[in-house]
Amino acid sequence: MIGMITSRHNTFGCWFFFLVTFFFLSFLIGEVLNHYNIFKFDLFINMDDRSFYSTLSLFSFFSFLYIAMISAYIKKIDIDTINKTVSFKNIITRQTEKYDFTDFDGIADTYLNHKGLYKTIGLVKDRKVIHYIDSYWVSNYDDLRESLQGLKCLGTYNFGTWKQLKLILRQPVID
Repeated sequence: MIGMITSRHNTFGCWFFFLVTFFFLSFLIGEVLNHYNIFKFDLFINMDDRSFYSTLSLFSFFSFLYIAMISAYIKKIDIDTINKTVSFKNIITRQTEKYDFTDFDGIADTYLNHKGLYKTIGLVKDRKVIHYIDSYWVSNYDDLRESLQGLKCLGTYNFGTWKQLKLILRQPVID
């Protein structure tokens, strides 16, 4: 088996979030420049201060929301099959979490819904999914799944909406 497997981001899943975030930030910056007459855009209308601050708040909120979602969901995953380690690196904060295979009780297979079902691996410790690898976000899911063969398979689970929320919040989901 190959020594190091690195995740490759799924083009649609990742770039969709980047493009939406870019749209919100561009609109936000354009609106500020237009409102304070720094640079006039024909695309934007002149608003009174109350409307401007409402729009500014709305687009700031959505920009922050999408940046938080990118930070939470899109991670660089490295699985070292020789040293039996797996690491997750946040692409925005650059913070890395590294685990030994022995840190986990095993893996749980499931499907998560992203306007369609996508295969997902949950890395389980004490009935909680500590991290998950979702085929919506990575294009080489099967390679990553194969490289985790050293971990015990705890079975396949069908998580409904409530358990999917608990999974995201790192609550116990494995019975």
